[in-house]
Amino acid sequence: MKSVRNLIIGLVIAAGALYYTLHNVSMKNLAASFKTVDYVYIVPAVFIIMLSYLFRALRWRILISPMKQVDVSGLFSPLMVGYMANILPARAGELVRAYLLGNKHGIPFSGAFASIIVERLFDIVSILLLFTWVFMFNAEVLSSEATISGVSLQTLVTRFGQLSAILVVALIGFIYMMVAHKKKLMTIIRWVIRPLPVKWHDKVAHLVEEFSQGCMITKDLAALFKITLYTVLVWAAIIASYLPFYFAYDLDNKSLESLIILTVLVSIFIVVLPTPAWLGSFNAAILIGLHDIMKVPELTAVSFGMVVWAVNFGVILLCGFYFILHDHLSVKTLVQVEEDG
Repeated sequence: MKSVRNLIIGLVIAAGALYYTLHNVSMKNLAASFKTVDYVYIVPAVFIIMLSYLFRALRWRILISPMKQVDVSGLFSPLMVGYMANILPARAGELVRAYLLGNKHGIPFSGAFASIIVERLFDIVSILLLFTWVFMFNAEVLSSEATISGVSLQTLVTRFGQLSAILVVALIGFIYMMVAHKKKLMTIIRWVIRPLPVKWHDKVAHLVEEFSQGCMITKDLAALFKITLYTVLVWAAIIASYLPFYFAYDLDNKSLESLIILTVLVSIFIVVLPTPAWLGSFNAAILIGLHDIMKVPELTAVSFGMVVWAVNFGVILLCGFYFILHDHLSVKTLVQVEEDG
């Protein structure tokens, strides 16, 4: 029932976002627009997208190194299957990634999940830096009259920035306590869980110990430098992955500014509107970025969003299915991980 409920909620959000994207566009004209695309540019786009996942795997290898040394090739399976699992209700990709990493390499689930939280912290900081750049040098783009679900773009983006900043501070504080003052943190946790049965106290202590192992990399300055470098490369690849599509649609504005604005909007919308496989939320972000802000014709913006979404998730889907078959993974088990989460 939980999975069904989450699926229904996700599909409702996706349907609303797709309606927002498509309601002014003729399906006949949209289908015709796909024939005008220069699909040769999809080849470099796929290469850059795959490069971004290589950088993610290299970064993840460093993050889990205090727990176990794993070759990059051994991380592609949990990485890609985990991203593919975002098609599941509640976008359970992170839980699936942690489960698969532990199952494949014998790393405790809590430790694996902690490494993903640290990874996400670096990603949120990256988004905030890009967001700050847009605010400082391109604040006028947020004056767009675009709204979604009755909320203005400016309000949505501003609230996202504020909540993300709060989340970053909270995560840094929690990780610092976990690494530098684990005993004090454990004392606080024991006080919080004292109403629970005694048998749960040892379980919670064990989970905290495993989780702290996944955060230990933050004590290694050299490793943090490498993680920062790979994070820069990940986001540089994400930004660059849109450029081939600009050429495929022969858009006039191929500036770095345009690419960054599009990246920031997509990053915000897929978090604020958590739809299965980013369907709808991804498309709405592209529409607002290209049409409302950069004044690209609406039909072109909608078509662009559909093709970019299809290529991005197509790469994830193909790689995910390959590793499911290659590693003889059970789809039923992956769904169960989502339900247990």
